Amino acid sequence: KPIKELFTKAQEKNVSIIARVPLASGLLTGTMSKATTFGQSDHRNFNRDGASFNVGETFAGVPFEKGVELSEELSSMKPEGLTLAQMALRWILDFDAVTVVIPGASKREQVKANASISALPPLSKALHADLEKFYNEKIVQHIRGAY
Repeated sequence: KPIKELFTKAQEKNVSIIARVPLASGLLTGTMSKATTFGQSDHRNFNRDGASFNVGETFAGVPFEKGVELSEELSSMKPEGLTLAQMALRWILDFDAVTVVIPGASKREQVKANASISALPPLSKALHADLEKFYNEKIVQHIRGAY
């Protein structure tokens, strides 16, 4: 929905978009499994079902186990030489309405890798179409909460 509705309105009004939580609370890093656990103070532990704030803020509103499953499937779509996180960040940056993404990082290497995304070429139109189809057919039905 944001792509079709928000991005168009933002461009009409000459407003830039800053995309936050672009890696769906880590789901799109390709490093999580259904066995992954989180510390007591980590929102991915205490808010995974919206107990503390909007459920859409954690894992992009998708139940964790389903999100892991979908991210594994999505990983098979990434172009050769890109990680799942790189593909996800590049996909967001490919939209003219988006000025910047602000992914989280806990290691220096992650910060460097995230910062290098803007130097990568845009994803192909075919991949964008495939990602949109994947989102509409496999993800939308699982999103909980407003985003």
